[in-house]
Amino acid sequence: MHLELPIKNRITLRWNHALWLFILLFSAFLQASGQVPSWRFDRVLIEGGDYWLLLSGNIVHLNWMHWALNIAGLTIGIFFFGSYGSVFHWLFVIFISAVFVGVGLYWFNPEVTSYVGLSGVLHGLLIYGGVREIRVYPASGYAFLFILVAKLIWEILYGVVPGSEDLITGRVVTDAHLYGAIGGALATVLLALFDQLVKVENGQQDTEHDQ
Repeated sequence: MHLELPIKNRITLRWNHALWLFILLFSAFLQASGQVPSWRFDRVLIEGGDYWLLLSGNIVHLNWMHWALNIAGLTIGIFFFGSYGSVFHWLFVIFISAVFVGVGLYWFNPEVTSYVGLSGVLHGLLIYGGVREIRVYPASGYAFLFILVAKLIWEILYGVVPGSEDLITGRVVTDAHLYGAIGGALATVLLALFDQLVKVENGQQDTEHDQ
């Protein structure tokens, strides 16, 4: 049994769209105002106590092409999956994915001294969206997750997808994609458990009211 969601719901405006609009505008503001050096993941500054840079590096970008590609990916994700979660759900996935990207790069990639970009977090968001898609449209959900996981495996085995670095004229840190995806998967499990707990508690309350 899976949910039946009309395809028109993909383009229905929802409160969580304000979150995506904020990300778009705020990241564009940081890019246009030259704030990237102050917000990027910087290993030296992090080691000096600026731990917030572990997270903030995910919202700034190398250049406008880098920004446009990530925002395009985010927009596609919103179109297909934006209706599957509340603002709380999406914020939780963003936060957990961002933590995994920042901490993952810090602990496991000492060669990475500087990092910017939304792509790691984007992979976490797409993992969550793909899993939720399965509940509504199983065929497309499984197909999407298969393609996304295949891309991650390609990057683990062979490195960056050909042409990616040429587009942004910079290095692509593929490990950030893996860390973000792992964070997104963990967030998906935690949210499923949380939602189930809420349903159980609501069911118990309804039973108490009926007595």
